[in-house]
Amino acid sequence: MSQFTIHTASTAPEGSRPILDNVRNAWGFVPNLHNVLAESPQALEAYAATWALFEKTAFSPVERNIVYLAIIFENACGYCMAGHSGLSRMAGVKAAHIAAIREGTPIDDVRLEALRRFAQQVTRQRGRVSEADTQAFLAAGYDNRAILDVILAAAVKLISNYTNHFADTPLDAFMAGQEWTPPAAIETVA
Repeated sequence: MSQFTIHTASTAPEGSRPILDNVRNAWGFVPNLHNVLAESPQALEAYAATWALFEKTAFSPVERNIVYLAIIFENACGYCMAGHSGLSRMAGVKAAHIAAIREGTPIDDVRLEALRRFAQQVTRQRGRVSEADTQAFLAAGYDNRAILDVILAAAVKLISNYTNHFADTPLDAFMAGQEWTPPAAIETVA
């Protein structure tokens, strides 16, 4: 595997520095993922831009986090699962829902379960979701805009999850206690 640098403000390429500054100003620190992405100012900018766009969707904060967790589960990203477990709690996602998604099991809210399942299927099937699964999602009260917004979230998480797979990004301090190992059933075979 390639060795990736966890950049700092002084080692990051010039084009990444303003983005890292924005992250630091917004969060109070710069997560290791952003410091890894800083190697490519364009990759860092794409991640920041798609993240910001997904925040503007019609999904509630709880729904956005359900979508992210479902996609992260399918992509088997330990770094993002640890980070988003904490972010999801802060957004008001029930602890039982976070635990269920981390375990790969259904959640007890019919509408949110339809959202979780659809985001999972979009990721697992690479966008080739069956008509039955799509209709179940729509029947739960979602619409075509929501389909496209799930695809947007998949793009956000593709950037971060795949980066973390290559870089083996170390967890940040705020993730302590949220460590996660993907179930063997979804891990890729070498």
